[in-house]
Amino acid sequence: MLISAFLCSAVMAVDLDPTKFMPVDQIKPGMKGIGKTVFTGTKIEEFQIEVIDIAKNVVNIKSDVIWVMCSGGPLEETGVISGMSGSPVYIDGKLIGAIAYRVGSFAKRPIAGITPIAEMLKIIENSEKGGTTGQGAMNELDIPFHFKYQSDFGEKQNEMKLEDMENDSPVSLLEPIQIPIMMGGFSPKTIEYISPVLKKYGMTPIQGGGTSTQNEPNDVKVEPGSVIVIQFVKGDADISGSGTITYVDGNKVLAFGHAMYGMGKTNMPVSVGRISLLVPSMLASSKNGSPIRTIGTLTQDTQFGVLTDLTKQPEFIPMKVRVKSLENNQVKEYNFEIAKSRIFSPTFILSTALDSILSATKTMGDYTMKTHSEINIKGYPKFVRDDVFSGTAPEVVASEFALPVYLIMQNRFEEVDIEGITLDITFNDKRTNASIDDIRINKNTVKPGDSVKVTASITPYMQDTIIKQFDVAIPKDMPEGRALLRILDATASSAWDRARAPMKTRVTDLSQIIKLIQEEESNNDIIIELFSPKMGVTIKGEELPALPLTALSVISSTKQVGTSGPTLGTTFSRQKVHTDFVISGSFSLPLIIDREAP
Repeated sequence: MLISAFLCSAVMAVDLDPTKFMPVDQIKPGMKGIGKTVFTGTKIEEFQIEVIDIAKNVVNIKSDVIWVMCSGGPLEETGVISGMSGSPVYIDGKLIGAIAYRVGSFAKRPIAGITPIAEMLKIIENSEKGGTTGQGAMNELDIPFHFKYQSDFGEKQNEMKLEDMENDSPVSLLEPIQIPIMMGGFSPKTIEYISPVLKKYGMTPIQGGGTSTQNEPNDVKVEPGSVIVIQFVKGDADISGSGTITYVDGNKVLAFGHAMYGMGKTNMPVSVGRISLLVPSMLASSKNGSPIRTIGTLTQDTQFGVLTDLTKQPEFIPMKVRVKSLENNQVKEYNFEIAKSRIFSPTFILSTALDSILSATKTMGDYTMKTHSEINIKGYPKFVRDDVFSGTAPEVVASEFALPVYLIMQNRFEEVDIEGITLDITFNDKRTNASIDDIRINKNTVKPGDSVKVTASITPYMQDTIIKQFDVAIPKDMPEGRALLRILDATASSAWDRARAPMKTRVTDLSQIIKLIQEEESNNDIIIELFSPKMGVTIKGEELPALPLTALSVISSTKQVGTSGPTLGTTFSRQKVHTDFVISGSFSLPLIIDREAP
C-alpha cells in the first residue's frame, strides 16, 4: 500500500496551463518551433527547432526526452553549445521544455534533447512542499592533498593520484550538455592541477571568464533565454558556470533542464550574466559566460533542472591571502569570496590559494614558505595554524592549507558555518630543507628523573653538516624496563602516533577533529618522544596511558567497541626543538630505565 502510494506520487502529472505550456502528449514529429538563448553579450536570440521524435524512459523510468533538430544563428557551425542548457523552446507560442541534452561528441548535426517543462515545474511544486525532486547522487568532492594528515577521522580517506582521477564515463548517445566552468584570472598551472578533480564530476574548467570591458546594462532582465551564472568564486579571481534561464514564476527561476551536479538541496550564489565569447569546436563548442550582478540563490539541484530563489541572498566565505617576499619586503594581497558549499568550497579554496601563491612568487624552482592560517568557525574558537614548507612544488603549500577546511567542512557530525579565512605567507627564494643524518646519546641506561644528552647531525640543503645538542629529561614516573627514545620529523611523528594509538582518530564530534588537526606538528620542528611498551587505552579520542593490567582487563572485557581501543604503548614525554629548517628523518634508540642506574 505504502509502495503503491509512493509510485503514484512519483509519477503524478503536473497540471499544465494550456495557455502557457504544451504537454508531451500533444507534441508530434515534424512540429516546428523556436528556442531562445544568448549567443553573445546579453541579447536573447531565437533559433529554430523541428521535432524528430519523443523518446520514452531515456533518462529515467517514466521520463521523456523530446529529440529536436536545431538550426539558425551559429548552430550549423557550432552544433549544440555548452552553456545552452536551459534554453526554452516553444511551439505555437507555448513552452514545451528546455534544451538539456545532446548526442555524443563529434555529432555532424545540431541534434538536442529537450526536458519536458512538466518535469521542471515539479521542482517548484516540490520545493514549496520542502522536498527535493529527482535528486542525483554526488559524493564529496575529493581534492589532491599532500597527506601529512593521513587520518581517516572515522571515515576512510583514500590517497588520490591525479592520473587515476580522469572520469571514464560509459559511452552514451545522450549526454547532458556540459556546464562550462570559467576560471577567470587563474594561471594555466592552477587549472592543469585542479582539472582532473573537477572533471571527475563533469566540470570542464576553461581559462577565461572574469569581467568584461563592455558596459553591459546592470538592469539585464531575469527572463527566459537570459544567461544564468552559478558563482563559485568572486573577487580577485572568478570561477563560475553558466547556462540559460528556462522559466520564471514570480521569484522562482528554473534553468538547465538537467542536474548541475545532482546535489539536491543546495545554497549557491546565482547571477544574471553575459556571453563574452562563443568558441566553436568539433568536439564541443562552448560559451564563455561571466556574471553581471547577483540575483539570488540556487536552492535545488535536481535531475530535471535547477531552481533559483530570487528572494534568498547568497552566502560567501571571505578569504584573504597575503604573500610577503623577503627579497624585496613587498606584500601582495588577494581577496576572494568563496561560495559556501560543503562539497565545493574546499576545492575552490585550494585553487585560489595556489593561484595567489603562483601570482605572488613563481611557478617553479626553490622556495621556502612560512604560513600562518586562521579559520573563523561559527560557534568554535578561532582555528590557527603555523607551518613552514620548502621544496620546488608550491602546490604542496596550498593543499596543506586547504586540507583542514576540507576535513572540517566535510565532517560527518554537523553543518559548519565558516565565517572567514586568512592565509599569510612569508616567501623566501631558496630551499631550507635539512635531513637528520645521525643521532647519538651519552648513555643507554638511565634512571627516572635523570636526563639524556642527544647529539644530532643535521645536513641542510647544499650546506655543511651542523651539530645540534639538546637534553631530554626522563620523567620521574617513567616505568622501569625497556624504552625507546624517538627522534622524528613532523610527518613521521604523525604516522607513528596513528600507528601507536589507532583509535585516537576515531572521533565522535567536530571539536575532536579540530583538536587533532591543531595538534599536528610544524615541519621545522624536531620531535623527541620517550616511548614505553606499557599499553594504555583510547576512549572517544582521549588517551589513558600506561594502565595497570587489571584496568586493561576490565576495559577490554566490556561489550562496547568502535570508540575505544588499546594503544600499542605509551608516550611518556614529548618535546619539540624548533629549527630554521624543514626537517626530515627519524631515528629510534633503545633505553633501559633503571632506578638503580648510576
